[in-house]
Amino acid sequence: MSFDLPPVVDALVVGGGPAGLSAATWLGRYWRTTVVVDAGHQRNLPAERAHGLLGRDPITPQQLLVDSRAGLKQYPHVALRHGTVSALYQDGDGLFRAIVDGAEIRAARVVLATGVKDQLPQIVGFSDHYGVDVHHCPACEGYTARGQVVIVLGSGAQLPEFAAELLDWAETVRIIDDPTVEGITDDQRTALASHGIEVVDGVAESLNGAPGALAGVRLADGQLVEGDTVFFSYGHQPVHDLAQQLGCELDHEGRIVVNDFQLTSVDGVYAAGDITAGLQLIPVAIGSGTVAGIACATSVRGHPTDSPTPHPAPPAHRFAGE
Repeated sequence: MSFDLPPVVDALVVGGGPAGLSAATWLGRYWRTTVVVDAGHQRNLPAERAHGLLGRDPITPQQLLVDSRAGLKQYPHVALRHGTVSALYQDGDGLFRAIVDGAEIRAARVVLATGVKDQLPQIVGFSDHYGVDVHHCPACEGYTARGQVVIVLGSGAQLPEFAAELLDWAETVRIIDDPTVEGITDDQRTALASHGIEVVDGVAESLNGAPGALAGVRLADGQLVEGDTVFFSYGHQPVHDLAQQLGCELDHEGRIVVNDFQLTSVDGVYAAGDITAGLQLIPVAIGSGTVAGIACATSVRGHPTDSPTPHPAPPAHRFAGE
């Protein structure tokens, strides 16, 4: 999908996941010349199914991506490019300049939808099971684990809370506590025990069983911790390099701070999806992308960007009849 780019496009969207494609869709509906740059690293692609999306529950992440990209084809002034934005800055004219695989794109506005990158378990068999019976999101996949024995892998102070969330669905929850990393405290163990959550000390080495027929997790000492499904939480890193280059404010977890219209601390730069604070779910990403796209589109109204941007709407300071 492409068109002849004007010297300055109305909007550059960085990231082609649910948030970025949602923003691009609404920029297209407002007739704004838009370029989406997508590196192809959507976080949920390993999953077999995406859940909880109204009218599309369930759907494969691949099909959602294909359908979303196909929907952009009705907007001839929206282009989708595969590539990586290596640099992004604002020049003296107030325009944004992006370097995409060595080429430059100039834009009046920017939407950052760069997401986060999960820290993955380093155990044998992970890549075969990931998205089948190994997951990172309780809200996304907890329902599919209802009535099962769930094993939790991870580290950090948030791990007990992460495990406790799975009690909404699982019959049994077991945590494997790796003594070589930040462990669970005695107070946390007491609280977990009061909820019937078992803590097994050991280093997870491999996943036992075929994908879809998990038998459990084998520890380095040979012990098999039996379970049907694995959830993990080792943390995730916001992909905020471009936000830092632009000078956007970040919160204590490295996510981009935005207002109610998804506007960052830098005028003309919007952000949506997992890169911002809040629930990390596809429906939420789509919603925040919608807000960012509409806010970005309306902010361009009346600014001297290139055709086919429409003329400013007439002022509407008063209700009719006043």
